[in-house]
Amino acid sequence: MSNSESKKYVYGALFIAIVTALTYINLPWSPTGGLVHLGYVALFPIAIVYGKKYGMIAGAIGMALFDVLSQWFMWAPATFIIVGLVGYTVGSIADGGSSPRRNVIAMLVGSLISISGYFVFNAFIMGFGVPSAVLSIAGDSFKLVFSLVVTMFTVPAVQRAKLLLSK
Repeated sequence: MSNSESKKYVYGALFIAIVTALTYINLPWSPTGGLVHLGYVALFPIAIVYGKKYGMIAGAIGMALFDVLSQWFMWAPATFIIVGLVGYTVGSIADGGSSPRRNVIAMLVGSLISISGYFVFNAFIMGFGVPSAVLSIAGDSFKLVFSLVVTMFTVPAVQRAKLLLSK
């Protein structure tokens, strides 16, 4: 295995660990008792700066791992698919993070995927019904808007770190 290939695995594992760890940090706001966490504060900058593959892997495995290790294990399959798609989409649209406008668009599209994905999962697959799933949109929206704002301040630092690590 080459040094370059090893570095890719190390980055992937590191990003999964960071997303999992930040998902354990809960925000004290949720009108429905759902989970409002900081996982997207890690996922968005990773996807923006490192791209769609790392975004997909970090989101899918990192947040699903949190679900498996916590009381949210029933959501793990949905999380794997939904958040993996979020990470891939954000990374695809942002394309390296050079444009703040493009980064915001990427995070908004990713947020819509997350909100709609969990809405469908909660309403129809988990069987909680549409009224309950509608209520969860508030917590999901708060979490994602908070993450978007924080990400706008952290992307430059992540870009600098990437430059330093590439030397």
